[in-house]
Amino acid sequence: MQLPVLEVTEGYWQRAGLLRARVLARGRRARLADTLIAQSCLDHDLPLITRDADFRHFATLAGLRLATGSR
Repeated sequence: MQLPVLEVTEGYWQRAGLLRARVLARGRRARLADTLIAQSCLDHDLPLITRDADFRHFATLAGLRLATGSR
């Protein structure tokens, strides 16, 4: 099974920069790669399947939907 590739939409880089700035301004961790992943999910209204707790900041501050697995 092949997963679809998400299209980078116009303004993506600006929105990602603003998102990262918003998270960092709150004193939270916002790695660049995590920010880009979160912004892609937000742009396409998709939940992110992850066990990485760092994404909770994007959920709290930007409405990223998370589908977290248990260990």
